[in-house]
Amino acid sequence: MNQWEQLARNTGTALRGAFIDPVYLWFLAVIPVIVILYLLKLRRTQVVIASTILWRKALDDLTANAPFQRLRKNLLLLLQILIALAVALALARPFFKSEGTAGQNLCVLIDRSASMQAQEAGESRLDLAKQAAIAMVNDMERGDRMMVVTFAENSEVLCELSDDRSRLRSAINAIEASDARTHLRDAYFIAESLRLTVPDLHAVVIGDGNISDLADFSPRGSGQTDSAEGQTGGITLSYLKIGGTTENVGITAFSKRDPAPGEAGEQQALVVLQNAGTEARAVTVTLSFADQPIAVEGVEIAAGEDREVVFALPDLGEGILSAVLDNDDALAVDNTAWLSLRPAAKLRVLLVARPDATSTYFLQRVLSPDPRVELSTIAPESYTPTDDYDLIVFNDFSPEQLPDGTLLFLNALPPIDGLTGEGVIENPPVISVDSEHPLMRFNLNPANVGIRAAVKASLPAGARAVVSTTGGTLIGDLSRGGQQIAWVAFDLANSNWPLNLSFPLFFQNVLAWTPRSALASESSIDAGKSITLLAQPEIAEAVVTRPDGATATVKLDPLRPTFYGDTLRAGVYAAQMGERRELFAVNLLDPNESAIRPEEALALGGAELKAERGSVRQNREVWRLLIAAALCVLALEWWIFSRRAWM
Repeated sequence: MNQWEQLARNTGTALRGAFIDPVYLWFLAVIPVIVILYLLKLRRTQVVIASTILWRKALDDLTANAPFQRLRKNLLLLLQILIALAVALALARPFFKSEGTAGQNLCVLIDRSASMQAQEAGESRLDLAKQAAIAMVNDMERGDRMMVVTFAENSEVLCELSDDRSRLRSAINAIEASDARTHLRDAYFIAESLRLTVPDLHAVVIGDGNISDLADFSPRGSGQTDSAEGQTGGITLSYLKIGGTTENVGITAFSKRDPAPGEAGEQQALVVLQNAGTEARAVTVTLSFADQPIAVEGVEIAAGEDREVVFALPDLGEGILSAVLDNDDALAVDNTAWLSLRPAAKLRVLLVARPDATSTYFLQRVLSPDPRVELSTIAPESYTPTDDYDLIVFNDFSPEQLPDGTLLFLNALPPIDGLTGEGVIENPPVISVDSEHPLMRFNLNPANVGIRAAVKASLPAGARAVVSTTGGTLIGDLSRGGQQIAWVAFDLANSNWPLNLSFPLFFQNVLAWTPRSALASESSIDAGKSITLLAQPEIAEAVVTRPDGATATVKLDPLRPTFYGDTLRAGVYAAQMGERRELFAVNLLDPNESAIRPEEALALGGAELKAERGSVRQNREVWRLLIAAALCVLALEWWIFSRRAWM
């Protein structure tokens, strides 16, 4: 970079530090144009007269306006230059920094995630954040408006843009803490959505800055800034930091390990501890089942380190396994974690296939030995629509309409709008695998599978190619409307896939993909995520009991899973469905929330917003004053010109 480029960059930085739209400073070029107009010779109409005695003064004016003469002092010229200068500066929108929030349309984004429960001198960070927000309400002047939005796992608008101080205070005071992790994205875009109707909106993030999704989105139009207030996506944004405590030890992972099928070994429980503080800590972990202690372990954890604690488990059966950290620190919610232990679900599986087909033999061999599966096999001509199965496998046959439940089609196109066959692909190689799809768990990779021919089809909108080949899809996810549908594009008998290790692994994944099996294996749910409830015959509703003892009645859908989403508090949730009682463990288990040290800056897209404490410094624009000054000078200029014209 040469010195001229460096000078241009430094100049641009300096202008952006004083003007919001410095590009309009080019309007200052009109000032030389005004001066040139005063230097131009006036064009006059020639008229023949008898004598010039009476026209001496006009001749003097003609001489004064000769081109390229020395510019004389002219008050009108000075006033017009001042008008142009004021208008140009107003267009560039100059501003200065000042404390306070009066004179603004504000959108206050308040963090109520788990880390905001950290204690600061006897008060929680959320309490301090609410006090800061109410102080902003108290500072509001006539005409100011404020909007209140909270964010954690999800975002919620508590009060739309309003000038009603009483209503705003009530909304802020009603904010309750959650045990969920922090996501700012939705809250930010709620504020940005007001940009077109409220162009001078200023957003203020109040929290500790422990936000997990900052790297996942980039605000439109974001730019670098070294202040606590930045211009992002058309709105200005400030970050008001809350808290200062750093010492905390928490549980960040909790899981149960079972030995692999066919292998000897014991069950184990794994607890991962994180010391996010600056000092080494000695803590005690107590493992309990059904509220009865079964193991205790003392642990030394160095500052800033993680430690794994492994417990050997007896055969516990069905119930709640908990891990409790005996530790007095700033954040209590991460000192306990739970696991819901359930027996493997029994899955009713229907295989619709020709009994004498080779592919039917392979399918029966892979499904029948599984202890979870209750397998029934019928011929295609005997099939009638049914809702009695968790999984239906259609082999070389497709019904006229889709039944309910999880469906797997092999060498048959399901009756789905937008799915059309386009011929046959000969000897298709496996080109790519979607390793993140649930059907591809256990590092399943059928790359060495030989296939003689596969159906070439155009997938409908919303479908997902799981295994792809040249010009087509070999395995696709055609799920829609909450129903899980998988499609295999080739005949098993025309491939060596049944002889490959990936074949039984694929069907293990298909069984685990069914909602009933997924529910049985779901031992822990993140706070803020939904609980899945599966209806039983003749059971129309479930009564859910939350950790605080409050209950809620949920209507069940007999044909598909029902989701209960009020899970912002960690703990054990119980769902009573008739005589059956299901227990669900909801946990925080988030290293980002347990690391409670407040962030000094938010790396929001391309803008770095440094933290502020106490009050918020904002841009105060002065373009209105400049426009008023320009109008006053314009009125003065018109008055002077009028007096000269009539004198």
